[in-house]
Amino acid sequence: MAQAPPTLGRKSSAPWDRLRPVKQDPLESMGFVSKGDNRLLDLKTQEAFYNKIVARYMQFCSRHSKNLDNAFASLSLEEGQPSSTATVKNPAIRPVALPSARDPPPLSPDLTASTTGQAINGPAPSPSSELSTILLALRKLREGLLATSASALNPVFSQRVHVFNIRAAILAFHPEGYHPSLLHLLFKLHTNEHPLPRSELIEMTTYLILDTAIRQNDLTEAFSLRYKSRIRYAFKSRIVDNILKSIVTNDWVAFWRVRQKVDGYLRAILHWHLESQRRTVLKAIGRAYYSCDVKWIIQSSTGSEMSWEELVKAEDVGWMRHGEKVMIRKPKDKAG
Repeated sequence: MAQAPPTLGRKSSAPWDRLRPVKQDPLESMGFVSKGDNRLLDLKTQEAFYNKIVARYMQFCSRHSKNLDNAFASLSLEEGQPSSTATVKNPAIRPVALPSARDPPPLSPDLTASTTGQAINGPAPSPSSELSTILLALRKLREGLLATSASALNPVFSQRVHVFNIRAAILAFHPEGYHPSLLHLLFKLHTNEHPLPRSELIEMTTYLILDTAIRQNDLTEAFSLRYKSRIRYAFKSRIVDNILKSIVTNDWVAFWRVRQKVDGYLRAILHWHLESQRRTVLKAIGRAYYSCDVKWIIQSSTGSEMSWEELVKAEDVGWMRHGEKVMIRKPKDKAG
């Protein structure tokens, strides 16, 4: 008579057909409307998703508060932007103030992982991964807002989302994220029936004009935008005027003075001019001087935002340094 198989010494604590639920990031689990995910066609879902994005952004700022400028630069570095991005010191960044006055009450920066969908255990994601998730989620939300624009009662919520997106993408040096959003906000969502607040209108117009002049290197279009904005809603900005003038005249002294006074968002946009600015200054110094103080060269070409070693590496400077002096070229011997 065959014996019955021995029983297992350890029994399962749960039925075999019950699987442990997989923890999903709520920002990543939401899909694009264009790819068949219709959840963001619902207005309440849009608002809930936006609040989750804001919460994740606040957590990002809190987690990297000690080195926030490099955290924002990490995404552009990973995508192959110039390495000089990492050397930009941006003390004027105030990212936790991104939501406008019409937003819901600010969320605490000490958000736990459970409130933002992050796993409690395990290593923290890299700054570039976090930023990528946030910006991609904003893109999903903007796509859903565009698909429901005809049925929306008013564009105020959409305006709020675009303003948030523009500010976050500017700090992340991500033109693909902020430039289309700027155009849509200023030329589609800002209407006579539902105008942007005056302060935000001036702010967003400033970003568009300077981005056109600096990153896109289209001064003609930048001056045209400034003129049309003056006619349309009496746009005035001394900062825009001074920066455009400094770029046209290659006045690097005025450029650095303005850049030291502006906030983090404008400093991030002006970053796109730093490489050209450095080379212009170094060429001028090389033509005009035989020797110079190291500190003066660094101040003139980088606004003291790079060390001498970083400047030499970035621009392949071949000048010889002797202590606090740099020998640029030797004077020609006079004929006897």
